[in-house]
Amino acid sequence: MSDQANDPPERDDINDVVSPTEIEGMSSAEHVDDESSEQATSAEAMPNQSSDSPIGLGDAQKRAREVAEELLEYKFEGIIKIEATDDDSWRTVVEVVERSAVPDTQDIIGCYEITLDETGSVTSYELLRRYRRGDMKEEM
Repeated sequence: MSDQANDPPERDDINDVVSPTEIEGMSSAEHVDDESSEQATSAEAMPNQSSDSPIGLGDAQKRAREVAEELLEYKFEGIIKIEATDDDSWRTVVEVVERSAVPDTQDIIGCYEITLDETGSVTSYELLRRYRRGDMKEEM
């Protein structure tokens, strides 16, 4: 006798529709993984949408990176500063590559301040300065 009688039916990865019979046959871990991947896909599809709950440092970091890539439309280079403000918002300073060059020491880097409110929505952004990657930069 084969073990196939207890195994859940095979699913097609392209088709996300799952019948109730298939859900009953899946282990709870498989079901949870499917739900979390759907939630991640929804979050990726709506990166500018924020929840009403306050965000923490890690969320502010992720959000600053998303905003830098989408809003500024340059290649993200790094976050050089994140600080909480008195009104529960976040002040972040990010660097983006505004112009790539060969050699890369001639890249033009833009340093931007992005302010997020307590839910992760952008309230402002500002170009602080531009510099050539190979130039010495002063600390902020």
